[in-house]
Formats: sequence, structure tokens, C-alpha cells
Amino acid sequence: MKKIFCVVAGVCLLGSAFLGCSRAGEKKEASRVITDQMGNEVTLPATVERVVIASVWPLASVYCLYMGSTDKLVGLDPAIISAAENSALIKVFPDIVNIPSGFAKNGALNAEELMKLNPDVVLYSSGAAEDYDVCRQAGIPAVGFSLSIKQYNAIDTINSWIELLGEVMQKDFDTAEFMRYSKDLEAMVAGRLAGVPDERKPKGMFIHLYDESRIGVPAGSGWADYWISAGGGINVAARAGTGTLSASMEQIYEWNPEKIFITNFNPGQPEDLYANTVGNYDWGNVQAVKNRQVYKMPLGMYRWYVCNADSPLTLLWMAKQNHPDLFADINMDEEIKSYYKRFYNLALSDDDLNQIYHPSSEAARGI
Repeated sequence: MKKIFCVVAGVCLLGSAFLGCSRAGEKKEASRVITDQMGNEVTLPATVERVVIASVWPLASVYCLYMGSTDKLVGLDPAIISAAENSALIKVFPDIVNIPSGFAKNGALNAEELMKLNPDVVLYSSGAAEDYDVCRQAGIPAVGFSLSIKQYNAIDTINSWIELLGEVMQKDFDTAEFMRYSKDLEAMVAGRLAGVPDERKPKGMFIHLYDESRIGVPAGSGWADYWISAGGGINVAARAGTGTLSASMEQIYEWNPEKIFITNFNPGQPEDLYANTVGNYDWGNVQAVKNRQVYKMPLGMYRWYVCNADSPLTLLWMAKQNHPDLFADINMDEEIKSYYKRFYNLALSDDDLNQIYHPSSEAARGI
């Protein structure tokens, strides 16, 4: 089994037209059409040899682990590189950090730099629909991967991405073992949490953006809501709307979460809340801080907040944080080591585990 394992700033219209005609001529005799997760029909060359992964950041680790190589990757968003430099992925694919990333900055594609890479396809996220417009104007095929195609169920979402990636690359990926493990673990977690009444579910909150001017808290209908709920908690921000909200300290005092999870998309660490080291925020009266129940999300093959190749482990880790008593028999160290050996053929040391559990703030660079 193969191991398991996204604003045009001034496009020269004449150059784009010429490139589009050239590419069309090259691909005219051998092409195929697929439908992406945005519902777009995309014409691809018969064989894809040059791939750029733009805003669909978690896909890079999945691509490497399933394809078994970085050879066809000619461009990666800078946020992918910063994660890889601080992840376990670099241990398997050290060359990933040398792949060009200058075609994107602050989440926006630069059409001129993108065209220099001469990609056969750009892979992008539904959260960055503008990427499609840039690629279309530049005459580059773009395949969209949806964040919400499976209602933010991370395990189902990652499986759907693998299937679409297989279509793009014309590879028949064997996902049977991964899906069997994932579904069995998902059922086990759900089974243990099934009888837990709401009053015993801890109130949780994610911090997705964090600096001196804002605290970005994901509300309902997203990854935070999925992870907290599936892990046996209650998302205190679920009824406040959708997307990432700018929350005041007064609002957080009102919510008074018992558990706080900090994503790897910002440099914040639990100590920043314990010691009030960022801005003028005072976290001292928040229950999660008083009880030292603030956690930085782990970073394995990729950032654990969004769906990724480690998503089954994320689910188990969340359940253990929310209900340590119900999952006392689960040794997370052993589970991660076994998973990495089984699916990635990577033997993790205790130092490797510590890095996964305590990722550097540098992992947020490039976002």
C-alpha cells in the first residue's frame, strides 16, 4: 500500500493571451476534463507533470505522502513551507522546503510569478475563490478543493480530497487501510461520548487569530465547531454566527470557556495567555486560564486545526483533552508513534513527539 498519505496584480493581457494560446496548442491533442469540488469542469493535460499547490494548504502533506515524492511539485504557498519546516513532514520529504513559493504573498497569487512556473495545474481552496479567477485569466487550469464538502467532518473531507487528487494525478490511491482505521477510531470516540450529558461537556473555544489588535475566534459551521463537538465539548462561540469573529475580552469573559485551543495559524502560545504577554488583554479571570487548560494545537504532518493526513489523531487528542477520564486507557504517545510507523513508515523519537505537541510559533510564518 502506498503510504498515506491557495488578485491579479497587473497581468499583461498580451502575455496572458499568448501563454493561453501556447498552452492550448500544447494540450489540444491530449487532454481530459474533470469536475472539481467547486462544480467547475477543468480541462487538464493527459498527464500532469507540474503542480502548484496554492491556498489548499493541508493538501501538500497528503500529496507528498500519497505520491511518495515532491518531484512534480513546482510551487507551494509560503504558509505550506512554514508548516513543513516545523513539522514531521520534513523528516520524510526534506526537499519540500526548497520548492518555490514566491508566486504568493499574504494569501494572494501573483499571476506573473505563477506563469513563470509553467504549471499544468494549480490546486486551490474553496476559501480562496479569487485564486480561480487569477488562474483563469492566466490560462492555467485550476482545481478547487472544498473545505465544507463534508460539513467539516475532517476524516470524510480528507478522504474526498484524496479521491479528487487521484483524479488530477491519474493515480488509484489505496485508502482502504486509512479509512478503516479512521472510521474505527471515529466510532470508538463517538461511542464513548454517546452517554455524556451536556452539563458534563466542557465549554471550549478556539483562538485562530491573535495579536495586539484582535482575538479571532471561530464561531459555528467550521473546523472549531467540528473538533469541539466531535471531541465531546460545547463550542461557546457556536451561536455567535459563522466564520472567525473578532471577540472582545468582555465577550470572552461572558463565554468563560473551560478549555481554550490555539491554532497554528497564529504564533500565540498558552504562556501568552497565562502571563498576558500580548497586547492589553487580561485573561486572568477566564476559567481555562485559571485552571491552566489552554492548549496549542499539535503540528504533525501539518497543522492539526484543519483537516489533514493526521485528522484521526486530532480527533482522539481533542477527546482526551475534553474527557481525560473517558480516554485514560489511551496512550497518545503510543498511538501517534504507531500511526506514523503504520501509515508514513516513520519511526518517531520522544523528541519528535515533543515537537508535535509543542510546535514553534514560527509555524505561523507566511500566513
